[in-house]
Amino acid sequence: MELDDNLLYAFLLTTMAGLSTGIGGLAAFSKHARKSKYLAFGLGLAAGAMIYISFVELIFGALETFKDNYEEESEAYLRVTLYFIGGLVIIGLLGVLISWIADRFNISKENLAEIGAKELDDKKAKSLYKTGIITAIALAVHNLPEGLVTFLTTIQDVNLGIGIAIAIAIHNIPEGLAVALPIYHATKSKKKALLVTLAAGLSEPIGAGIAYFLFFENADPDVFDVVNVFVASIMVYVAFFELLPQAYKTGHETHSKWGLIAGFGIMGISIALLA
Repeated sequence: MELDDNLLYAFLLTTMAGLSTGIGGLAAFSKHARKSKYLAFGLGLAAGAMIYISFVELIFGALETFKDNYEEESEAYLRVTLYFIGGLVIIGLLGVLISWIADRFNISKENLAEIGAKELDDKKAKSLYKTGIITAIALAVHNLPEGLVTFLTTIQDVNLGIGIAIAIAIHNIPEGLAVALPIYHATKSKKKALLVTLAAGLSEPIGAGIAYFLFFENADPDVFDVVNVFVASIMVYVAFFELLPQAYKTGHETHSKWGLIAGFGIMGISIALLA
């Protein structure tokens, strides 16, 4: 595995995925963007891609390696299961932390979606602006493991990394919207709203940097198999607890379902063609 050849691509794809929050920032300037049927389809597509890659490519590949490394096949299954559940617990605890931050500062996605272009007094404007900043901080924390996912996947397989980066980029669009929307309506400044949104997305390449220093310098194939299972658990969590619920909230359930199916199909066909 020539990791050096893929290192540049890994950082580039991770940065591009993170900066896709800016697309959500631009969408905040359109009152119709949030409930688009295309957004529902795109979120379903991203979820399907993540779920398929996680189970078919990452977990299955790690399981095959563990079977070769351990005499008892049951131990291989046990290790994969423990690593997978462990990853779910970690990302779940991170989600609890983000929810606590949201509750602490009275951030509500439902309320953000209701925000219109009405005039605000100074007190309300300041409160709304604070909401946007805290949401941006929460998003930045949330994006760190996603940057790690994109980076570690790409340095092993660029083609697979591209698929992950696209899925995460789609996932980042509504999150960018949640950051930009309150800031834009509080300040009436498109520039400020967009800059804060892009800054929140930059935590993904920071996550890539963390992954580099933790894993790349002492790259061991066995370590990557363990990491792949953790990566899969993160993507499964994001798909089931973030992407799909967001897709259904748009009100276009049919488009969400077809997007999910399309995500399975596209990733399956692309992996088959590149195999």
